[in-house]
Amino acid sequence: MTKTNKSIVFLAITFAISWAVVIGGWALGWHENPGLITAVLAASMFGPSIAAFICAIAFEKGRRAEALGLRFKPNWWWLAAYLMPIVIGAASVALSIAFGASTYVDLGAAVVTMVEQTAPEQSAAVRAMAPYLGIIVLAQALLLGALVNSVVLTFSEELGWRGYLHDLWRGAGFWRASLSTGFIWGVWHAPAILLFGLNYPDNRAVGVGLFIAFCMLLAPILSFVRDRGASVWAAGVFHGTFNALGGLTLMTLSNPAFPWNGIVGIGGFAALAAGVAVVALLGGKPTGATAQAASA
Repeated sequence: MTKTNKSIVFLAITFAISWAVVIGGWALGWHENPGLITAVLAASMFGPSIAAFICAIAFEKGRRAEALGLRFKPNWWWLAAYLMPIVIGAASVALSIAFGASTYVDLGAAVVTMVEQTAPEQSAAVRAMAPYLGIIVLAQALLLGALVNSVVLTFSEELGWRGYLHDLWRGAGFWRASLSTGFIWGVWHAPAILLFGLNYPDNRAVGVGLFIAFCMLLAPILSFVRDRGASVWAAGVFHGTFNALGGLTLMTLSNPAFPWNGIVGIGGFAALAAGVAVVALLGGKPTGATAQAASA
């Protein structure tokens, strides 16, 4: 089977599974229950990985692990994959403040305010911990949150996008493959944004277009990390850490309303654009040694 036909089958299965989960959850009224919203969106993430496994089993006999990018041999780029989202997240907050849209809010104070609004009976105990809350929340996000997210996202979204599809499309060239993947990845999120308000709850129609652009900015960085790390695991580490920090970029801004809504707002777009510029300066492709390792 040609790579084009493999791509069509992979994308058809991916969209069928993920969109069915999201649309089905919405039809059942689960979009009105915060706990069920999380469950639906989490379940929908596994569409790409299920499609990737099916296609690898059906079409990639003798090279299934290679086709999925499941080489597990860490290099220094895996550490970079962990650190880069921290830099991008911090830059998004700094740029939002620099543009005059917000002022900085101490993370501990933000947690106290949130608890006072949602669980006032616990506010006294939380206020007593205020001096340490910022460090606790940040450590939890950077350690436990990043670890759990990295594993989950490696075996859900990334196994499909930076795993199987990356393997199929890498021959088209770095930028063409990355931007095409980013566009499709953004479109894949459309029902979650329109029906569940993902990232843009008050601007859903506009949010679809914005998030497509967001994914097209993020995709080259993820592809670069995946290539230099010679594994889909590197992309999973980046994506997992990136998502773990997303909420913190909102909590540390005094006015995180659209269009300055943290990492998915103007500050985040600017930070990602800078990241893409760095990828372009570094060549946007793996070094010879890393490229050989990726195919080993």
